[in-house]
Amino acid sequence: MGSTSHTAHSVADSARSAAGSLQEGAGQATDTARDAAQQAGEAVRQAPEQAMRQTQGHPLAAGLIAFGTGVLASSFLPTSKSEQQAASGLIDQGQEALEPVKQAALESAQNVKDGVQSAARSAAQEVKGSAEQAVRVTQDEARDQAGTVADQARDSASHITDQGGWQQ
Repeated sequence: MGSTSHTAHSVADSARSAAGSLQEGAGQATDTARDAAQQAGEAVRQAPEQAMRQTQGHPLAAGLIAFGTGVLASSFLPTSKSEQQAASGLIDQGQEALEPVKQAALESAQNVKDGVQSAARSAAQEVKGSAEQAVRVTQDEARDQAGTVADQARDSASHITDQGGWQQ
């Protein structure tokens, strides 16, 4: 019976020790969570001051941060019907405003096309004229050379006949 009693005390001591360890671990986890929450809260409280310190002397950076904060905050808000109507109206106005620009671009493209076609026609006519002139010059040159060769052949034949080297 002494052994059973000793075992029961040992089990009870182990249970008390385990319960203490659990309480201690839970307490540490609670303390850690509390510290993290306090640090996060402090960081949130200090964020505006820190942003002001870091952007001091840099108004553009401060403006960008404020703008970004506003955009972020507005993204969480639902759009109202009046905002939706205003956006729709702006889109319609934008399309109407772009129509003259579109027409001007089309007209400009047509003018460029016409100019390119005209330049191509002029270049083709110039090439054709140059080729015709080259043909005429070549024909004239060939006639002149043929005449020169014929004159030389007659002169040679006459010279040979005068020397008597050509006997019939």
